[in-house]
Amino acid sequence: MALIDHGSALGQEILAFEATRQAALIAADPAALARILHDDLTHVHSSGQVHGKGEFIAHVGRMGGFVAITRGALELRSLGDGVLITGPSLNCVRRIDTGELVDLDGFSAIAAVRTAERWQVLLSQMTLLRK
Repeated sequence: MALIDHGSALGQEILAFEATRQAALIAADPAALARILHDDLTHVHSSGQVHGKGEFIAHVGRMGGFVAITRGALELRSLGDGVLITGPSLNCVRRIDTGELVDLDGFSAIAAVRTAERWQVLLSQMTLLRK
């Protein structure tokens, strides 16, 4: 698993894909999420709850999207036809039950694969930092 230089063509492509993923989550855009999430998606929430693609898109819609996503220094690694994107993430979200804004500060890992049409997220996971 070789590191991908952020300044390389592939690095720039992956960073743009990550920015697109964040924008789709903030906008709670189901069409954009459907395009960037792989049909075999596994999303592991910071709570440990696990969703597939349809469940995750519905969940993001119910919560009204993310308020903000701030990523720290990202490490990009080549996985053959895929990439691993890891690094810190601060997600500001609305609780579905109360509407309260909550900051989730943790470490995120995203495995994305290149399909015939585009990059798609196959696995996404966030672990909260212990306070």
